[in-house]
Amino acid sequence: MIRIVTALAALVLLGGCSDWTYQRTATGKLKGTLMVKWLSQDQFVFLPDAQDPLTFTRAGNEVITPKEMFTDGGTIPPALRAIKAYSPWGYAPAFIVHDWLFVMHHCKLPGHENYDLEKAATVMAEAIKTMMEDPKFGGPNKLALYTMYEGVRSQKAREYWDNGSCDTPGGKRSIVPQDEMRAMRDFRTDTSLPSFVIKFP
Repeated sequence: MIRIVTALAALVLLGGCSDWTYQRTATGKLKGTLMVKWLSQDQFVFLPDAQDPLTFTRAGNEVITPKEMFTDGGTIPPALRAIKAYSPWGYAPAFIVHDWLFVMHHCKLPGHENYDLEKAATVMAEAIKTMMEDPKFGGPNKLALYTMYEGVRSQKAREYWDNGSCDTPGGKRSIVPQDEMRAMRDFRTDTSLPSFVIKFP
C-alpha cells in the first residue's frame, strides 16, 4: 500500500511539474528546411539549406540558425525510444537547434558566450513547444517536454556541456573509427546516402 501511495504521489508531483514547465515555456517560430544525411548507426550530419536555412526565432526575436554539424537527433535513452513521443527524430528541428548550441559552445563559435546549459535547455523546450502547439505535430505532450527539458539539465548533460570536444564535419571525430571516416568524406555530394527533409513555411 505504501508503494502505491508513493507512486501516486510521484505521478501527481510529476504532472504538476510538467504542467508548470509547459505553461511557463514560451513559443517562437520555426522556419526553413532541415536536411539530414545518414552516415552510420546513430550518426548523421545536418546539412543546412543555403536558400532556405532552418531557423528558430525566439519570442524576443533572438534568431538561431544551425550550421553544418554531426548529430544523433535527440539523445533519447534506448529504453524510451519505443514510446512515440520519445523518438530521436520526433522533434527533429528542436533537437537540431539544441545540438547546434552545444557545437557553438564546444567550438567557441561566435555567440557561444550568450548561452549556458540552462539557456540551451530552455531554447530546446521552446522549440519543442512551438512544434507541439501546431496540431500537425501531434499536439501538446507536457510530460515529454518536461522530461526532455530536465534531461538537458541533467548531470550527464552538464558533463558533456563542460567536457565535450569540438567535432565538426571535415574534422576528425575521436568516436568514429577510421574506416567510417573514409566513408564519410563525400557525404555532401553522395546521393546514395539515405536522407530526410523537413520543410517549414
